[in-house]
Amino acid sequence: MNQALPQVIRLLMIGLLLNFCPISHAQESANTFPSRTVKIISPFAPGGATDILARILAQKLGEAWKQTIIVDNKSGGGGVIAAAEVARAEKDGYTLLLGSVGPVEVLPKIMKKVPYDSERDFAGVDILVNVENVVVVNNQVPVKNIPELIAYAKANPGKLHSGSSGIATTGHLSLEIFNQQTGVDIVHVPYRGGAPMATALLAGDIQMSFSTVPSVIQHIKSGKLRAIAVTGDKSLETLPDAKPIKDQGVPGFRVGSWYGILAPSGTPPAIINKINLELGKIVANPEVKSKLLEQGWTTTHTTPAQMNKQIQSEIQDWKVVIEKAGITLD
Repeated sequence: MNQALPQVIRLLMIGLLLNFCPISHAQESANTFPSRTVKIISPFAPGGATDILARILAQKLGEAWKQTIIVDNKSGGGGVIAAAEVARAEKDGYTLLLGSVGPVEVLPKIMKKVPYDSERDFAGVDILVNVENVVVVNNQVPVKNIPELIAYAKANPGKLHSGSSGIATTGHLSLEIFNQQTGVDIVHVPYRGGAPMATALLAGDIQMSFSTVPSVIQHIKSGKLRAIAVTGDKSLETLPDAKPIKDQGVPGFRVGSWYGILAPSGTPPAIINKINLELGKIVANPEVKSKLLEQGWTTTHTTPAQMNKQIQSEIQDWKVVIEKAGITLD
């Protein structure tokens, strides 16, 4: 009887511990997520196109989850600094990347040392918007369309400077492809985001840009900048007079981009799906859709699997473009 007592006590203690221990840490995390502050890492400076989207998402997620959602701007390196931080973050859904084509698909293919592998280190959550670039010029540049831009650039080789929100962004790549296909020599000038680029363009420090629409649309509407083309297949509803480059004497030219949310690879699928569900509600919200459309964004919504598949496919597509353009970075 006395010998059996310790065994009984041990069994009771084990039972108590099992009652207090969660069956699955991942399951518990998904059920309670988020129970604290969530951070969205934005790869470009405050005030630009990416920052506008990040803050809309943070506001709406915060309202839905009753939690603090902060935007942490980690500009520099074309988005590599931000992406690297998320790649090495805890795999719990509390640190997310507002990613895009540059840091996710392009830079790993043109930089010799990138501290992450996009296909290995990130898990797609949702592609939220598609965005095209608009070719804008300072009003001092005497061109109103693409043929005039080509003629002016050829008459002034190396004198036109085109700004972008960073190395290997679609603004940079659009310029490289344009130079290659038209035989002009327009110099690339990278900035730490769309806002500082637009400031430089307005000041005349640079003459033009293949810019994301949200970064410059207000300046176009105010008449401070001139839009002469878009990089997609058709004119945008917000900029109906800016015709596609491919319809202005450069057939086959098309460059587009997306922005979406990624998490560190290994984040529990249940948490990723929970974030995806909420993001889908946000971009379907009429108020949000209207606000983003005014800024030049086209909203969309994907499953995590669809996002991963698209990234894998586009990495290979960009590899061909990069090799053809001969773009490399140390």
